[in-house]
Amino acid sequence: MCFHRFGLLGFMVLAGTVGAQPASPATAKAPNVRRALVTEGILSAKTERVAPNRASLTLALKPELGSRLQLYDAAGKEVAVTRSPDGTLKADVDPQRGYVLAPATTERRPLAKEGIEFPARYVTFAAGAGATTRTNLGGLFLRPSVVPLTWNEQLEAYATDLFVGYEFEDGREIALPTPRTVTFFSEGANARIIEDRVTIERSGGGGYKRVQLTTGQVEGETSFTARVGPRDELKASVAVRREPGGIRLALGSSELPAFGVGSGTLTVSLVARDGRPFAAVQPLEVQLTSARIHHPATLRIEAGRSSAQVDVRSTGSGADRIVAQAGTFRAEQAVRLVFPVAAVVAAVVGGALGGAARYLRNRGRRSALLVRRAIEGMLVGVIIVGAAWAGLVGMDMSTGVLGTPFGGFVLAALSGYLGCVVLDRVAGKTFGGAKE
Repeated sequence: MCFHRFGLLGFMVLAGTVGAQPASPATAKAPNVRRALVTEGILSAKTERVAPNRASLTLALKPELGSRLQLYDAAGKEVAVTRSPDGTLKADVDPQRGYVLAPATTERRPLAKEGIEFPARYVTFAAGAGATTRTNLGGLFLRPSVVPLTWNEQLEAYATDLFVGYEFEDGREIALPTPRTVTFFSEGANARIIEDRVTIERSGGGGYKRVQLTTGQVEGETSFTARVGPRDELKASVAVRREPGGIRLALGSSELPAFGVGSGTLTVSLVARDGRPFAAVQPLEVQLTSARIHHPATLRIEAGRSSAQVDVRSTGSGADRIVAQAGTFRAEQAVRLVFPVAAVVAAVVGGALGGAARYLRNRGRRSALLVRRAIEGMLVGVIIVGAAWAGLVGMDMSTGVLGTPFGGFVLAALSGYLGCVVLDRVAGKTFGGAKE
């Protein structure tokens, strides 16, 4: 039952009305509106007096509209009517009172950018020329400044302004005989309506009022209800429009062991303006740069996904940062590349112990040979562990226990032990079977 078109003239008056209210960051300016056509679907309205306090009201409606509307008095009590097949309603009324023409039930409707009207039509009467009685039809409307709701940085929520007004079918801007109080009720996660009760005292632009709807709900729609009375209740719903707001970098630790010992996984995420993950509409190429960290030059966040990961490894020491750039989005991740003291000590001690273990297997144990085996094991262990950390051998030292100083210690010890064996065999072939 669409009945309104709002007008620019009304909002020129509205500018002075809402200027005294706190400025709302959710809207830069009030939207233009066109005059409400509250008689849409109502072909004519006529009232004939039959007694000083009685009159016959005739409403000619379109058949599809007439079958759904019912007449109620100001208290919400149903008034008996006579219906014609062509949609005409007739009723005996008191011209000193007001009535409400409304459907018996209402359904929730999406909030459109052009606004929506409240379901009720208010019927009032005024003395006309001579003995005639004038029939006035009017109704309330609701129009948002922005839909779907957009993110508001100051409020840290999705928000819009809702403008509420009353219009007569002829566009008169007068004080209402009966002011209409509208109460708002919000539903959904963190949904809120600021100034949730307003009273409309005038028709036209001078009487428009504003409330603010905010929500933190991003999945599904946020529902709200605007209620004037038992027969004029507007149920509406509105969705949010999420927009990409930037990229974010995450690394397991802000410190990595230097000189190729340290490695990790860098996660690059696309986030919405609300700070939560945002699925890319189309593939997003992200450029990566740094000074002392090895990583791919670019990574790709696929459509429908909000993040991608790449492996990174230190190539030097000192303070560094990884910079990610994707269009106008930019993010940085500070990283400290620290000397791997624990890893080096573990490799040296492990290699030395591996060499000493080889010495214990000798039948002729000489003290000079112990020193030799320890030095050999130390050198071989450090070389093998260093090669593994640098990725030069077929062994992954970036994850699991091998990526810890203890893992380096174990690998160095094994390398020190086996390295001594290899050196013995090489010496035997080279020097004709040198004995321990």
